[in-house]
Amino acid sequence: MIRLARRATVALALSLAPPAAALSLEDPASGLAITPPDGYVAVPAAGADAAGARAIFDITRDGEQTTACRVSIVEAPINALLSQAELNQRATLPEFQRQIAASLAQSYDLIAVDVVNLGRIVGLAAIGDPARPPGQATVGPPVRAVLIVLDTPLMRVFFTCVAERWAFATRIAEFEQVLDGLSVP
Repeated sequence: MIRLARRATVALALSLAPPAAALSLEDPASGLAITPPDGYVAVPAAGADAAGARAIFDITRDGEQTTACRVSIVEAPINALLSQAELNQRATLPEFQRQIAASLAQSYDLIAVDVVNLGRIVGLAAIGDPARPPGQATVGPPVRAVLIVLDTPLMRVFFTCVAERWAFATRIAEFEQVLDGLSVP
């Protein structure tokens, strides 16, 4: 589970155990599936972000107007050269963790980075605040995000959940439940 301690550290030990009551959604092209927890709704997402990642699912709490969580993927042909066990081992290496953190730090002021487990996949999770260029005015309430990167031999999966900063500590448990409903082939 993700825990946000007072010192802004993260302890991550996530398991894949989808709730039975919610409606599942599957993306046939990628094989990804999501079973959102009670009170959440998953819908197919469209489009790609600036980095070329294809959005797969948007997951929101019933009644919310904006997306709380998004699952997106990017092709990772270099991963095909490695087994899942090798990708999992790579995720635990400090140099790889620094590379992923440096990439995320281009868009986020990172608070914590740690290893995360989702079933048979070991990935990397970070908590951070969106970075603003110097002098840019704040638009809307300040938010905080949990950013998870999961590599498989077929793809790189990005799982991102965002909440207003003041509510983040209470929403993180909900985001864990959303992640628990993700099935990665």
